[in-house]
Amino acid sequence: MGAALPASGGFQMMRFDPFREIEELTQRMDRAFGGAVNNQMSRLAPPVDVHEDEQGLELTLDLPGVNPDDIQIEAENQTLTVQAQRKYNRQEGRTAHRVERAYGSFVRTFSVPAKYDLSKVEADFNHGTLTIRVPRSEAAQKRNIQVRSGGQLNAPRTVDAEQGNQNQGGSQSSGQTQQGGQNSTQGSGQTGQEQQSHQ
Repeated sequence: MGAALPASGGFQMMRFDPFREIEELTQRMDRAFGGAVNNQMSRLAPPVDVHEDEQGLELTLDLPGVNPDDIQIEAENQTLTVQAQRKYNRQEGRTAHRVERAYGSFVRTFSVPAKYDLSKVEADFNHGTLTIRVPRSEAAQKRNIQVRSGGQLNAPRTVDAEQGNQNQGGSQSSGQTQQGGQNSTQGSGQTGQEQQSHQ
């Protein structure tokens, strides 16, 4: 490893190859841990962006080199799970001198609040980017409540309870006065009929 080794008649220099040393170290670790080092590197999950608006949540993941058929999304118990696999294309007769890109499978799990409806999740995959949309549940959406008046829908308004009772009492008094006037008119008509019969 770059050190001078004694030999007959003097010293002999050995050439140091750093790449070979790294390769040998990786192979020894793979044998010791059953390939856990390479598997861990291949399972590195991609970063994700999460945005929220009045419509719901939007998750964006970069998955370059992944086939859409190798992407699986599951939604259960307010948990969203994304699984994907980037496959390594091995070709017979071709030797790989360096492989730095990560290959293999990964899993990402997201806890989603109850105000979002996981039964209506939508996903799009375009140009290596996965976009997942989770809408708000109907119970969590804002609504404008309309007030009925006389069987008709009016614009939303605030009604004062005390003022409403006074208006209702005034309407009843007016109705009673009109009814009294009708009774008085009927009584006057009966009196005229009695006078005519006496004549």
